[in-house]
Amino acid sequence: MGKFKTFRKETASKFKTLKEFFSNAYNKHIILMYIGVAVLITLIIEIMARTSLIGAIAFLISTPYVFICNALIVLMTMSITLLMRRRLFGFCLIGAIWIIFGISNCVLMVNRVTPFTAVDLMLIDSALQVMNKYFEVWQVVLCIIGIVLLIVGLIILFIKAPKVNHKIQYVRNLIGIVIIVIITFLALQLGLASKVIPQHFGNLRQCYTDYGFVYCFSNSLVNTGIRRPSDYSEETIKKILTGKSSKKKVEKKPNIIFVQLESFFDLKHMKGVKFSKDPCPNFTKMKQKYPSGFFNVPIVGAGTVNTEFEVITGMNLDDFGPGEYPFKTKLTDTSCESIAFNLKNYKYKPSVVHDNTATFYSRNEVYANLGFDIFQSIENIKHPTYTPMGWAKDYCLTHEILDMMDSTVQQDLIYTISVQGHGSYPDTNRYNYPVAISGLRDEEMKNQFEYYAWQVYEMDDFIKQLTDKLAKRKEKTIVVIYGDHLPTLGITAEDLDNKNIYQTEYVIWSNFKTKYKNEDVEAYQMESKILKPLRMTAGKINRYTQVNKDKLPESKYLKGLKALSYDQLYGDHLASDGKVPYTPTNMQFGIHPVSITAVVPLNDAEKNVYIYGRNFTEYSKVYINDEKVSTAYVDDTTLRIIRPGLQVGDAIQVYQQNSDTHVLSKTSPFKYAQENIPAYTTKHVKKKKKK
Repeated sequence: MGKFKTFRKETASKFKTLKEFFSNAYNKHIILMYIGVAVLITLIIEIMARTSLIGAIAFLISTPYVFICNALIVLMTMSITLLMRRRLFGFCLIGAIWIIFGISNCVLMVNRVTPFTAVDLMLIDSALQVMNKYFEVWQVVLCIIGIVLLIVGLIILFIKAPKVNHKIQYVRNLIGIVIIVIITFLALQLGLASKVIPQHFGNLRQCYTDYGFVYCFSNSLVNTGIRRPSDYSEETIKKILTGKSSKKKVEKKPNIIFVQLESFFDLKHMKGVKFSKDPCPNFTKMKQKYPSGFFNVPIVGAGTVNTEFEVITGMNLDDFGPGEYPFKTKLTDTSCESIAFNLKNYKYKPSVVHDNTATFYSRNEVYANLGFDIFQSIENIKHPTYTPMGWAKDYCLTHEILDMMDSTVQQDLIYTISVQGHGSYPDTNRYNYPVAISGLRDEEMKNQFEYYAWQVYEMDDFIKQLTDKLAKRKEKTIVVIYGDHLPTLGITAEDLDNKNIYQTEYVIWSNFKTKYKNEDVEAYQMESKILKPLRMTAGKINRYTQVNKDKLPESKYLKGLKALSYDQLYGDHLASDGKVPYTPTNMQFGIHPVSITAVVPLNDAEKNVYIYGRNFTEYSKVYINDEKVSTAYVDDTTLRIIRPGLQVGDAIQVYQQNSDTHVLSKTSPFKYAQENIPAYTTKHVKKKKKK
């Protein structure tokens, strides 16, 4: 007990000393303290970003002006505490926020290759969905404990920390804040004018390394969307849209299927690495037989929807702010030109097939704004199998694509998004890998690459399975196959024979003769490449690229593309006479609707109730009178619940959902009526239980 009292006294004494120090610092050396802390926080963030103290110090010494700009931004955010009575609390709160951002950046750089940007703050819901794929349970628990301790610490600091013990000179302090803001602004403008720091980024990871986390993150916070072109006007837009395109009648209307393979690329492009066998033999054969080339994508390691965005809309992501995800910003409430809307002019039925959750990256909202009519996601896919890391295997996509084609009368546009190759990749040898790899620097990396090669091998087999089945159908079909980006395996440009981490490859498979040629292509030019030989010119952006991609100098072509993209998403729709040309679709979730045909309570001890119907999956949940009930999935025609108090007239529904807040669809209410239970159902239930 005596030791505890001594400890309390010592702690109280230290806290009193700390209070006195900060009280004096406020009064005598406040500006020096602010500058010192801003520099220290900046240095700590750079140490985490580089996972190296020496690397951070080298950054400070080699580019002192850039480091000063980063520190000035931190100082500017902390300066607002000059107006607070609880100055120490505000000081620590803002500092903690910067440190948390720095930790987040460090974690993302390790796990997904790309750094932390402002848009990532909007991706928290998507991050939570995949957290268990990247972190062990103990790591998640440790993060939660850390967050709780931080919150508790801030609360204690708010209560215990000293207040400013003199009258705050608000006018003087406000002038001081304005001076700091002006100095920061002028320093940044001088850096931009002298090209010491850039306003627009190419390679995000490299820019964060070269120009510092604080500056790059702040840039991503304020530099969003497409900036208004200086010459934006009706006259300019009309000039951009001049040019002749093919006016020949559309003769062939093949089904068009895009297969976007998660993190897929040909590992044989890695230098100095050997394989026991080809990791993608079918893709290799296709490249030799069908039109193919390198596929330039806007991201590396993560951000699938940004490749998706370019392919679907024909817009160049370089025109947006650094690290931006239009699927999480503009497209959640805005419709624009897309290959789906364009092909509707030729009576196509546009749909999406994806073997992951519909809400990931807000696809459940965005696809309607892009003109798709049906969205078949994992919530409606029956009996998928999963990788050891918990991602659905792509084999299930073959059935879904064929089912989608069989369910429609007209020609199909099917945009398929794979997920099997998604990270993370285990660094221990837990499995019997089909492809052995040599030439990597250590055992952990070898295990990660062999696991990844295993997934590529199966994804490659899925491609063959799909094209073999399509080859047997009488319908003319084109399949565009490509990887969305390189995997999160730390691959650098020096590791590749093509020396470009922003390139995957594509193949255009078809079951009839086409006029496509081998060439490298940008992701935002793929739609026009596919539609031009088919004489399909619908859509201002599609037509512009078809006419001008090879005709104009690249800089002029890209300038016109940017103007058209701005006009559609942020401008006055001058290309369409001031009218919004696209209306969101009433998108259907699931190829086949879920329905209830019977509700059968059993007179047993558990009070089981069986719900019979069609197209149930493991994401089917029973609701009674709008109240969720614990649901057990039996098979695609049967669900089981426990409901002792089921009453005649209760309204029973089945929701397709991946969480209580993300309901994709629900059945019409089925009114329970005891006297209408079919006679055969009791026997049927016994058979089900036996199985």
